[in-house]
Amino acid sequence: GDELIVPCSTAYPARLNRNTGELIEFKLPSPGRLPGGWFAALTPEQSKAVRRGQLTFDDLVNRQRHEDKVHVGRGESGVSRRIRVGQRQFDFDMGFPGVEGTVHSMVVGDGRLFVVSREGTIYCFQPKLPGRRTERKNWPLEKADLLATPDEMSLARSFVASSLSDRGIAVVVGLKDGAMVRGLLAESRYHVVVIDDHAKRVRALRRTLDSLGYYGARAAVLEADLSSLRLPPYIVTLLTTERDDADWTSLLSSLRPYGGVASIGRVEPAVLEQELGEFKVDSAGSQSIVRRTGELPGASDYTGDWTLSPDKLVRFPLGVLWFDDELAHFKRSPQPRFIKGVMISRPKDWRAPRIPGNYKVDYPLLPPVLSDMYTGRVLHESEMTDLRSQLQPTDPKTHEPSQYRPPSQRDAWKPRQPVVGERRNPMTGVMEPRAFPKTYGCDGGVDYGDFYTLRSGTAAYYDKTIESGTVFLSGPRSGCTNSIIPAGGLLNVPYFFEGCTCSYPLPSAMSLVSMPESHEQWSSWGKSSIQPNSIERLGLNFGAPGDRIARSGTLWLDFPAVGGPSPKVRVAIEPSQTTFQYQHSGWMTAGDPYPWVSASVAEGLKSLVIQDLKAGSYTVRLYFAEPRYRQINQRVQTIKLQGRTVLANFDIIAAAGSAMQGVVREVSEITVEDGKLHLELSASKGQSLLSGVEVIHSEAEGK
Repeated sequence: GDELIVPCSTAYPARLNRNTGELIEFKLPSPGRLPGGWFAALTPEQSKAVRRGQLTFDDLVNRQRHEDKVHVGRGESGVSRRIRVGQRQFDFDMGFPGVEGTVHSMVVGDGRLFVVSREGTIYCFQPKLPGRRTERKNWPLEKADLLATPDEMSLARSFVASSLSDRGIAVVVGLKDGAMVRGLLAESRYHVVVIDDHAKRVRALRRTLDSLGYYGARAAVLEADLSSLRLPPYIVTLLTTERDDADWTSLLSSLRPYGGVASIGRVEPAVLEQELGEFKVDSAGSQSIVRRTGELPGASDYTGDWTLSPDKLVRFPLGVLWFDDELAHFKRSPQPRFIKGVMISRPKDWRAPRIPGNYKVDYPLLPPVLSDMYTGRVLHESEMTDLRSQLQPTDPKTHEPSQYRPPSQRDAWKPRQPVVGERRNPMTGVMEPRAFPKTYGCDGGVDYGDFYTLRSGTAAYYDKTIESGTVFLSGPRSGCTNSIIPAGGLLNVPYFFEGCTCSYPLPSAMSLVSMPESHEQWSSWGKSSIQPNSIERLGLNFGAPGDRIARSGTLWLDFPAVGGPSPKVRVAIEPSQTTFQYQHSGWMTAGDPYPWVSASVAEGLKSLVIQDLKAGSYTVRLYFAEPRYRQINQRVQTIKLQGRTVLANFDIIAAAGSAMQGVVREVSEITVEDGKLHLELSASKGQSLLSGVEVIHSEAEGK
């Protein structure tokens, strides 16, 4: 068929056109607390019905406890436990001849039936051939022994002893023979990530670790260009190498604060960047032991009780550092604290007995749990013993309040729209109240100083230092308790989903870290009143899925508006059937400062009129990128501003050098007298194409 069906965890599946990627349907169930699930199926009898959006679900899968009740979504019981092949139906629970144990799943391909048992065996069956006897063959999984030499183990043991823990993530950059990898696996409990640029060495070590039973469980081997290698920040407990023929100091930013250790050859303290924090360098023979000590400069702890968290490292835009569902919290658990790189949380025991429906007396607390805020790893009881000894014990007989709310939220269940100070409107320069588009969710929000976070359907935040607008972290569910907390250099969003069956497609925790401005992230600026002829700075981002403020001061509005409440700027286009197309900026060639502008386009546009501009002289920037053609002379266009030709016979490929490469053309001294800017496009080959328009009044330059 022409459709791709994508199950979305606890939500219902999405339907997409598999040829174009166009989203056909993705709807929340009604009522919203009916759970979805991982399973969706289509039988031959339903092939016609699918065009009407009818898929088959399994209500044994779409079943989940919502506090005191079990909620069941729609579906046919047991349909996920059978398949139909031709005229035959195979029921998993009936077993299959020749399969020992319980059938977990079946799949047909290449004329064969594959069966996986829950006991861990894969079976392959082929049709019986007339006159031939098929002999059964077995390939048992063979495991070898980890043969690390005494020297390998001794060296690894010394590195582990110098680190803050024998648990966490160890990274080995550059291979010789895998000796250090074997030693670390033998002498620690690290998950070891190995990175090398030699394909043969990578394949050989993968096979070795797979035969040892380590690959995937405690080890991974990646092939990458080491000369341009970058690692995520803050996640590495131990960084080392088997090769001393390269300078790995650029990777030190990956070390975990409060004790991450690197042994990567000789390192001179003078080369360490001060902004990375405090490092201590010791010598150990021919090696330097580099330790990242203390907190990140500008980061702050969060001690709870709705206090300010003035973390200077958490800034829009943010990207995911890690995600994980190991540590789950009941949705109305108390706020966690973040101290010296550790999250201290006390989940509620939401499966404990209580009076059904009585929300005045809630579930008791479980004992405190400590986890690494930089990786999500739950700490072993042997770690952070000093911190554990300072924590108050939990009394399971004490019942907690149902909701935890800051003093500013008077109604625990129905918060008012947030009102948090004023901002300068970047389009007009006029001061106005900050707008927080607040939708569903009983968490009314918390002001942490530079950041305001809230649940607005999904987790959301507003960076007041740049006036980011409201950024929605779509997918995960944040808590009924505010659980979106800036601390330790991260925006922390722990897993506060337990006891809820609402259709959030990503039941997971995550932490986010500040990214370069080229990183794609969208916001909803909110409604603003625009007076006639008052706009002095504006960006129109054609086909974009949301608004975006740039550090230069330009507010880029999505056109047409699809990403939530935005200022209503009067813009007229011809033809009205202009094609707008969005694609992720990750497809763009590196080096474009605003790839999230260039990546989306308006195609076939002939005329654009921006109204309500302040009279005066403007600088106009036109943004382009070719999404389709690969050769010059396939798309040629001429562009006029205020009736004057500013680009004649403009070929994007010729200007950029390749497809998916952004190009900006700047035109100065464009006069606006009547509040209107007229832009005309005509194509002599292909159709016209434009990604964005930025207009800046001469008086707004540098503001």
